[in-house]
Formats: sequence, C-alpha cells, structure tokens
Amino acid sequence: MRNAILQELHAEYEQQRAENERQNALRRAEAVRACPEIELLLNARQEMIFASLRGILGGQVTADDLPQRMEVMNRQLASLLNRHGFAEDYLEPVFRCKRCEDTGYVGEPVREQCECLRTAFFTRLYQRVGLGEQAQQSFERFDLSIFSDEKLPGKTYSQRELMEMLRQQCAAWAEQYPCADVPNLLLMGQSGLGKTYLMHAMAKVLLQRGVHVMMISAYQFLETARKAYFSGKQEEMDTLIEADVLMIDDMGSEPLMENITIVQWFNLINERQLRGKATVISTNLMEDELRRRYTERIASRLLDRTQCRLLQFLGDDVRRRKA
Repeated sequence: MRNAILQELHAEYEQQRAENERQNALRRAEAVRACPEIELLLNARQEMIFASLRGILGGQVTADDLPQRMEVMNRQLASLLNRHGFAEDYLEPVFRCKRCEDTGYVGEPVREQCECLRTAFFTRLYQRVGLGEQAQQSFERFDLSIFSDEKLPGKTYSQRELMEMLRQQCAAWAEQYPCADVPNLLLMGQSGLGKTYLMHAMAKVLLQRGVHVMMISAYQFLETARKAYFSGKQEEMDTLIEADVLMIDDMGSEPLMENITIVQWFNLINERQLRGKATVISTNLMEDELRRRYTERIASRLLDRTQCRLLQFLGDDVRRRKA
C-alpha cells in the first residue's frame, strides 16, 4: 500500500511540474506580448549564464562577477514588468512548493522527503486504512479537561485521572509495538468515553512508524465477511487477517447473522492470534454481555490476560457533557 501511494504521488508531482512549465510559458508569452523588450532581456540573461559556464568549464574565465551582472539584469527586468502592469516576480518559476520545487524531495547530497510530500503521503495513507477525517485525532490533542475531575463512584480516582492513565497505556502500546507486553487490546466501556479517539491516535502513531494498520468498524467487518461467505472470494478477508495491526471499532453494534457473525468473528480472532498478529477492538459491551452475545469461545480469547489487555473506560459520556 505504501509503495502504491508513493508511486501515485510521484506521478502527480510529475504532472504538477509539467503544469508549472506550462504556466511559466504562458506568463512569458503574455509579458512578451505586452513588451517585446522583455524577451530580448530574458535571452540576454540566459546567454550570459551559458557563456559564464562555458568559460568556467574551459578554464578561461571565472564567474566572480556573475551575481552582480545578474542583479543588474534582474532589476531591469523587474522594472519593465512593473511598467507594463505585471508583478516584479511575474516571470519567476511557478511552484506549488518552493522548498522542493515540486520534486517532493529536498537536501544535497542526501535526499529526503519534503514536508509537502510527507503530508500528502500520510493524508492518503490515513484515508486508505480507514482514518479519514479522524486523522487529526492524536495523543497530543487529547483534551483531558473535558472529563470530570470528581471521584468516580466507588473509586479513589476521577474520570480525568483514569483517562490520563488509559491515554498513557495506549500511547505506550503504540510506541512499543511489536514488543509490547501483550499483542492485543480490548477497549471496553459505554459510548462517549474516548475509546474511538484513542484508537485513532494509536493508528496514527503506528502508521508514522511504518506499521501496516487497517481500521474498520464492526459493521464494515461483518459486511466484508458476509460478502466473502456468499461469494467464496476471500481476498478482502485475507487483507484483514494479514494486517500487522487490525483495529475494529464498536464491536457489538453489528447485526447477528446466523452462521456468519459468530463464525467469522471467531475465525478472524483465532487466525490472527495463531499468526501472531495484533488486534485492537473497542466495544460498548461488558464482559458478561460479550459472553452472551459471542459465546465463550470468542470471549475467552478476548479476555485472556496473557494475550489481551483489557482497558476499562468509566464515567460520563463526554458528548452529553459538551451538549
């Protein structure tokens, strides 16, 4: 996926450079129509540069005074452009990104990705793996102030303190993968407690570290499994099984389809555990509800403390607090 995205972006950057050249040619033609003297000056400036280079290569002259002569010509060109109603830099090369000049790379002799290419790459990667508009959600932007600082019923800590601890645990897991002490996470708690946000933040860290991540909702997983079941084509299911880290949001919200839902959940979880793949799941269901809905076979795998860490979210729905 990463190589495919880079190839797409390289092709787009090449198209952008071609468009830049077209715009440069149009601007030059427009300026020359308004003032033919501009073309004479541009040609003279180019010939001066070439002559200096030929002299240097031939060992005949140096180009010590080239910057001063260029400065004189540039001032003359700016004056002509200004006199005919153009901006003084109207004939400067057109670039979307001046830092890399729309090549996507900066630095000499070591070339590295320009920030514009890196941003475009991760924006597209986030969309492909299911983050989309949630890509702005990160551990750094996680706002603890929206959670209550009053002690939770029967607890010695507040919801805000709990969320800080959960944020730290999720961040540590994402940074330590694949060397975290457990390969899987189960985020459990009612709606509006921050489970999905922290999943998005984990996905973002993992993607930036180069990990192959897929993120889907439980409903999307069931749709994929249903189509594979009826068509006999397993390609999309294989993609979910093979992802280094699979994140499934809102387990329990998908419909129960006879001979499909439970069977496909078990196959997915079991296969990924056998292959040593990491799975992160969020659910609004409690432990007893998981067992009733998905049977002991599935619940035992999700609640096995040697394979999966249970992160329990408690407190008030922050969306209601905001409202």
